[in-house]
Amino acid sequence: MMGMLFSCENDLGTIQVVTATENTPDEIVNDMHTLYSDSGVVVYEMIATRMEKFGEPKNVRLFKDGFQVNFFKEKDSIISTLTAEYAEIREKENVIIARNNVIFTNYEKNQTLKTEELFWDQKGKRVRTEKYFEVIGEKTTVRGYGLDTDETFTDYNMHKVSVESQNTNNKDSIQ
Repeated sequence: MMGMLFSCENDLGTIQVVTATENTPDEIVNDMHTLYSDSGVVVYEMIATRMEKFGEPKNVRLFKDGFQVNFFKEKDSIISTLTAEYAEIREKENVIIARNNVIFTNYEKNQTLKTEELFWDQKGKRVRTEKYFEVIGEKTTVRGYGLDTDETFTDYNMHKVSVESQNTNNKDSIQ
């Protein structure tokens, strides 16, 4: 079971009565830092300057100022980081959509994925994009359109791919 920890702060003096519309968030959290755990073990943390939560019928959380997600291998060991300038969590579909300057870095593999849009299916534990992407590694850079991988980024399916090798020996380089 996934558990969540929230921390919220409200200055009662600055809260004003507003007329709620469909475009008014039900909840706003500033300086959000949320830990997500599975069976008591922290799996990842989400950090954002501002989160807007909309209830029924939208059931969405928006991160208009972007967010950062750190994935943990062990208690204090971050295995990878995902950042984006915009993100939304669609709670009914269990999907996180990251857009605009999306960067996913896997520190264990020394690999960085860059794209403009990433869909993270939390139930299926899959990550995909239909857009242009680059995967920059120590020795190679892979570019293409469309990618599907598991959430640890170990099992890739890439489409329309070109590979560049940073080998110093030109005979071995991939054209």
